[in-house]
Amino acid sequence: MENNNPLKYSNGWEDADLLTRSLGIDSECKVMSIASAGDNSLMLLSAQPKSMLCLDMNEVQLWVTQLKEQAIKHLSHQEFLKLLGFISCEYRWEIFLKIRAFLSDNANEFLSRQLIESGLIHQGKFEKYFQLFAKRILPFIHSKKDIQQLMLPKSAVEQEAFYYHKWNNLRWKLLFRIFFSKYVMGKFGREPEKLNEVKVNVGKQIFNVAEAHLKSIYAQQNYILHYTLTGQFGDLLPPYAMLENFTKIKSWLQQNEITYFYGDLENCLMHHPAYNRFNLSNIFEYMSEEVFEKHAKLLHQNAMPQSRICYWNLMVPRNLHDIVHCVPLAVNAELDRGFFYQKFHCYQRP
Repeated sequence: MENNNPLKYSNGWEDADLLTRSLGIDSECKVMSIASAGDNSLMLLSAQPKSMLCLDMNEVQLWVTQLKEQAIKHLSHQEFLKLLGFISCEYRWEIFLKIRAFLSDNANEFLSRQLIESGLIHQGKFEKYFQLFAKRILPFIHSKKDIQQLMLPKSAVEQEAFYYHKWNNLRWKLLFRIFFSKYVMGKFGREPEKLNEVKVNVGKQIFNVAEAHLKSIYAQQNYILHYTLTGQFGDLLPPYAMLENFTKIKSWLQQNEITYFYGDLENCLMHHPAYNRFNLSNIFEYMSEEVFEKHAKLLHQNAMPQSRICYWNLMVPRNLHDIVHCVPLAVNAELDRGFFYQKFHCYQRP
């Protein structure tokens, strides 16, 4: 397993539907969005905003986003699914050649034939981490039948009963907490430096939030959970890859272009002021409290009145309203399919 894989994420692991609903995007919205793997940024285009800027401190993530952008713009839905790896395919490179000319030189240099033919959505460091869990750890805990049963339709009472009586055994409790511990996650899933601000027992905290989701009916049609437990999406596509959304995104891309910014949020805000919708992923928990305070004030200064700002906390609490004057908006976080996140934040700047 490549611990130094430059591609950190080949998918978005935050709930794009929750994000899209919460940001309330319309044709007057200028969106600034952390690129990550492009999934959430592209999904936001289905709401037809005025403009979209994607930023990231890892240029590889911008190239992956650019690949998905051009694939949606120029390919059919079936070709798109085959190219990225949602559907098995023996001629991915030939499909890739249809859009290669639309990519930057740096993107083309990174996107090797091996990477494309292997199915890009399975090649990120975090995806390899999930695959390791699904293929090497989970089989020691549960059978394929039990995994399927967890996600089959059933009543809320039946779901909770299955979790407590069948799923939540001693091996699950022990191996889950070990695998999703700070040490193992830092070694195989995330960069260790991104866990510097984490002060909690990581395995225990993720176990607790995952438990609340797994014993609820929301676990039954969750594409994020399905990949975590099987290493594949199966029939549960991420929102941006679903045909209805794919068509809306294609329509936007055929009339507009995404602006890309390689750098951090501070520099992006200085070079690109006057945005009014912000998807900030979970970048604040990577910052010290002092750096978070600086970014919160800068964001407040540069965001337009009535802007909406959304982000997640995984293990490090970061509350924007503790620093600047903004209004927390009510969202139904129970529906968050990113079942390992501690909290989803949505604020409006007055």
